[in-house]
Amino acid sequence: MSTLSDKDGDFAANGVKYGMSWQSSDHSPNAESKLIRRDPALHVSLGAVYLSPAHGFNELAPTYDQRLAGNPLFGVESTATLAFFPMLEGKSVADVGCGTGRLSLQIARMGAGAVIGVDLSEEMLAVAVRKTVRAGDLAEVVTWRRGDLLERLPFPDCSVDVAVCALTLSFLPDVGGAFRELSRIISPGGSLVVSDYHPHGLVQARADATALNGNKDKAPYLRFTSAGGDDCRITQYVHTISDLFRAGQDAGLTLRQISEPVADSHLANTYAAHRERSGAPLAVIARFDK
Repeated sequence: MSTLSDKDGDFAANGVKYGMSWQSSDHSPNAESKLIRRDPALHVSLGAVYLSPAHGFNELAPTYDQRLAGNPLFGVESTATLAFFPMLEGKSVADVGCGTGRLSLQIARMGAGAVIGVDLSEEMLAVAVRKTVRAGDLAEVVTWRRGDLLERLPFPDCSVDVAVCALTLSFLPDVGGAFRELSRIISPGGSLVVSDYHPHGLVQARADATALNGNKDKAPYLRFTSAGGDDCRITQYVHTISDLFRAGQDAGLTLRQISEPVADSHLANTYAAHRERSGAPLAVIARFDK
């Protein structure tokens, strides 16, 4: 097992996605001005507030897990992603873009020796910390760090056995840089498991929004309603499957497995937003080895 010596970054206190909109019924009259002050990177267009990923997920953090419960994509994706892991007994795992720890805690229960969750959003990490405390027995296995995949992650070179990056790449414009940084932290012989929103779904969501609402955005986005009632959006980027393959190859990784789970008839009949997409791919999951 690889050793982790860089502990300085431990955190102690990661739309219209396939036609789904995340809503909140908690309204505060001053929320919009507070929102704008907190995020200097946002801009407002046609009544919509565009947030950077860090600030957008900070806004989502308090209700993120409840919102997930209403989106069937996450159940399909998490099951397929966890199935791609190698044997984890005693190994170190970095969960990059961990959010509130939805996968990190499951990975710890699969026998990993150390799980380090990394996210850009401090508020998402704060939720993850509270969940770890409630879990009790996992507190010695799971730690949290703030980090930016587009810069330098808080790990030495070749310091983890396995890295996972789930439903994060579509929020990054530079998938090649992300793969290089993920490859950097993985030890030789280690593995990288990535999942993302399927490019077909992102393109279709953008087309649907344009047809229904006259949306003029050039990119798809995660859309949600803030606590103050604002129409908030976080821009997403379409990365094709060949983009992922080339990025992994250029980062010195070898593709071992790939899967494209689809909306089956049961899911399509259960969730209205998916009725017209039965048989369409929901996500792409891939495993690369170093």
